[in-house]
Amino acid sequence: MKFLSLVQNEIMKITSKKSTWIFYIFLLLLSLFVGLPIKLWIPGFSDGHNYISFAGTVFLVCSLFVTLFALVLGAQTVTEEYKDGTIKQLLIRPASRTAILLSKYIACIIMVLIAYAVLFLSSVAVGAALFGMAELPNEHFIVLSSSYWYSLPDMLFMFTLAFFIATVFRSSALAITVAIVMNLAGSAFAALQYNWARYLIFNNTNWKIYDPDPLINQGTPPPFPGMTLGFSLTIYVLHLVILLGVTILVFRKRDVA
Repeated sequence: MKFLSLVQNEIMKITSKKSTWIFYIFLLLLSLFVGLPIKLWIPGFSDGHNYISFAGTVFLVCSLFVTLFALVLGAQTVTEEYKDGTIKQLLIRPASRTAILLSKYIACIIMVLIAYAVLFLSSVAVGAALFGMAELPNEHFIVLSSSYWYSLPDMLFMFTLAFFIATVFRSSALAITVAIVMNLAGSAFAALQYNWARYLIFNNTNWKIYDPDPLINQGTPPPFPGMTLGFSLTIYVLHLVILLGVTILVFRKRDVA
């Protein structure tokens, strides 16, 4: 219960900022900004498309904003405590430093998941308003929901990386920059054909290739022969554990003057 109170407190800190609400409002309006030009300037889009395919288009175009939101949260949640001088008041609480740090980590993830939900619901609602609510096969919903689900591993790792850098080096600018660069360079690292490259995180975040549904995996093979979902999950969890472990260790040992 103490840990849940810490998480709740961190969520309250995030939601008390105007920038958080501005971003959520921006997400709500984003689907409208994408949908209206399509409806007005591309009249043929309605032929062969529906509100679910529109929502998928919105996700492809706009999911980057949610990723950037996650990186900013991960980079600022600890560094702002040092910047504002509130880190001392935070650490004099009876909770351990590990619990305090993990509560920030969990709270940020919850806020990012809410952002995904806002984008999902707003894109479906705008799509239904602009392109109608025709009855569709279940496959359409499965493909749309999978696009959200399978984007989470990559987003979570980048968020954890930004959280790690910001906590260790106490620089939000460095954390955001490195995370963005790594995100952009990920495809280049994933293209390496050396056998050791199978252990790189960038080759183990695309889990949809292991989905048995051909509409989701689109016939894409694993980066290397013999790779399985279990292998990718193991490598992924190891990377997260290492990053979080070092982050907690540094935060626990650091003196706060």
